[in-house]
Amino acid sequence: MSLNKSQLLDLIHHSRTELEQTVNGLTEAQLAAPGPEGGWSVKDHLVHLMAWENSMVYLLNRRARHLGLGVDEATYLGGDDDVINAAIQAKHADRPPAEILADWRATHQQLLETLNRLTDAELQKPYAHFLPDEPGDDGGQSILNRIGGNTYEHYDEHRGYIQSLIASLP
Repeated sequence: MSLNKSQLLDLIHHSRTELEQTVNGLTEAQLAAPGPEGGWSVKDHLVHLMAWENSMVYLLNRRARHLGLGVDEATYLGGDDDVINAAIQAKHADRPPAEILADWRATHQQLLETLNRLTDAELQKPYAHFLPDEPGDDGGQSILNRIGGNTYEHYDEHRGYIQSLIASLP
């Protein structure tokens, strides 16, 4: 789908609002409770979303994405999302849910500030415009597609997981 900045911001806002409604009001225990069969907690999903969203903040500010993800360069360049995601989750496993929630919201605010600072023309540029020396095959497509995959599309995907997890809690 071809987007412009305004459309992207609308999609992000709508999806993020729905995700916020899903997690608002959860207790610390609910945020930290492991998923079925020891799977991710709500807090783990939020950490995951925060890290990938932060990688977009770094990318748009022409900084290496692995720094935004909070993983070492070798892990990131290995390109295995499961390995990257496990490293992210492990790094934040002992953090309190309230701290995770606050950082998740602060990261989102940073993303919005970054997006608002950029023009639509800048956001039509490809990945290589922002990080020419970093791998990121986008076929020359607008960075808006990559941002969508790490924001509203990602929120929608994880909102479903989180809703199922919440429904399974005692």
